[in-house]
Amino acid sequence: MPSIKAAILACLATASQLASSWPTASMDGINILSRQNQVQDEYDYIIVGGGTSGLTVGNRLTENNSGVSVLVVEYGYYDNQSGMNPRRMFNLTSRPQQNLNGRSFSVGIGCVVGGSSNVNGQVFLRGTSEEYNAWAELGGPGSTWNWEGLLPYFRKHAQEFNIKWDMQYWGTTSKIYATFGRDAPTQLMSKCKLVSAPTAIAVLMCVLQRSFTMPWAAMPGMTVPVDSGAGQAGLYWYPMSMDPTNFQRSYSRTGHWHGISRPNYQMVVGAKVNRILWGAENTATGIQFVSRNQTGGPATQVRARREVLLAAGTVHTPQVLMLSGVGPQALLQQARIPVRVDLPGVGSNFQDHSYIPSIAYQWGTTPGGGGGFPGFPTQGGAPALAAMIGLPVVSPQRYQQLATRYESQNPTSHLPSSYTAEQIAGYRKQQEIYARLMRSTNVVFLEMMMYGPGGSVQNLHPHSRGTILINPSNPEGDMIIDYRAATNDVDLEVMIETIKFMRRYMTTGQLAQYNARETSPGTGVSSDQQLIQWARGQVIPSVYHPVGTCSKQPREHGGVVDENLRVHGTKNLRVIDGSIMPTIVGATTSMAVYAIAEKAADLIKTT
Repeated sequence: MPSIKAAILACLATASQLASSWPTASMDGINILSRQNQVQDEYDYIIVGGGTSGLTVGNRLTENNSGVSVLVVEYGYYDNQSGMNPRRMFNLTSRPQQNLNGRSFSVGIGCVVGGSSNVNGQVFLRGTSEEYNAWAELGGPGSTWNWEGLLPYFRKHAQEFNIKWDMQYWGTTSKIYATFGRDAPTQLMSKCKLVSAPTAIAVLMCVLQRSFTMPWAAMPGMTVPVDSGAGQAGLYWYPMSMDPTNFQRSYSRTGHWHGISRPNYQMVVGAKVNRILWGAENTATGIQFVSRNQTGGPATQVRARREVLLAAGTVHTPQVLMLSGVGPQALLQQARIPVRVDLPGVGSNFQDHSYIPSIAYQWGTTPGGGGGFPGFPTQGGAPALAAMIGLPVVSPQRYQQLATRYESQNPTSHLPSSYTAEQIAGYRKQQEIYARLMRSTNVVFLEMMMYGPGGSVQNLHPHSRGTILINPSNPEGDMIIDYRAATNDVDLEVMIETIKFMRRYMTTGQLAQYNARETSPGTGVSSDQQLIQWARGQVIPSVYHPVGTCSKQPREHGGVVDENLRVHGTKNLRVIDGSIMPTIVGATTSMAVYAIAEKAADLIKTT
């Protein structure tokens, strides 16, 4: 966990919270405990982490059963702000990235009640069906973690609002909302049809729609799905996680805590969990936590009658496990932590999306049809419009070559040297599946959002694997976070293919008449080698979507949790957050984490 100094810099704390070891808080008249002695000795379930998944599961376990008690233990505080700022984030920095010119990068995760759903960019995407079907393949025969098995939970967690295309992909009961905002587009292609009176915003969206989508749709291989939630790649408007009545952020706290006043659903904030309590046969019986603001203060132990549920996220769930003796044996021994379960996959398989912030152009001839908006579209962009496309569309000439090269690699050439034979076998299975998916038009490798001429490009399926591990000299301090970006050089090759795709889009087809001039990287950077060298100084290995460090895979493949999310080699202990993703989805990750949490809640009730 973060040091006290770093945590204070990273997260918001009120004066009263800093004055006391336990925050004085009774927000909205709901069950946030204000003193250590208010925590009961026992609960049925203890959830470590009050973020995206933790609050979702806590709500579901208590919503129709007053006889079930839940305690959520959250490191961050409850505040009345929203959005990303340093005081509401963990203050974490990665190790220098050797293959990205030695640069280090911030690691963006929320440090506040609601977790990263409280601070993210609110883009609400799912990914494609084939990406989730890969999870089931990696899980083994009989896995229900495929598209069909998860679609009911996608429907359950997100209530539509003004989604006008295909309602079979959206729900109607949740308090987590997906909305297009005040002026929603009703059709992607054809004539612009306004939802409401032609306000300036609606007219602008109409003009932008016609100016940006028509050239995109004309790109070879481009498809236009019926809905962004249909599990298909292509060009579409995407919804935002936004409350439709007040146009404010919709997130786990508003959906799964606000207005819920159940005596059996409680939360303690400003609390740092430093170990799991164990009984016989590696049975989790509870947790121990301390106040994050009182160095050397008394520890509190709380018992779980049924289960301990880890929802501390991709960075901190592995830390709680390792501090409790579950993880790579050699590392635990080095840190002088008694080994309870040798589970090498804890903290490995780390993935995030990578991106280049700007492939920049200037128009030679300003496109007409601007509708009277100054500068349109020299600087403007189409709100909530993105191309989410597969590698065969991005690079029709090279995708087969890239897939063949990837599937023929020896994983030991780029994986961490600490990987065991089981972990290597698990990666080989990922490699086999993703070599196939690289050849599919329905697996999103490139995300391009429309912000005027040019834009950012993202590689959504990195083949490199990073690590998030404890510091053996200070196990309770900040985790050592290593993206190991571009250790598999196929990642940089995919990235330069996205640059070439952007060049084709901007200079051919319907946009050729506007004589766009590339300003970054510039036409002087033309050969593959030049592009790779340029990219090493531009790629950012994180879009703040960390996943994978407690992978849902068989133990013999280096996995950490089984199909029911139970930690291998333990009893009454599950992981219920985004760290269980064996492979990252080609989309923002919040919607996938909500679906994981909804499915986890049902598994907890029934298995």
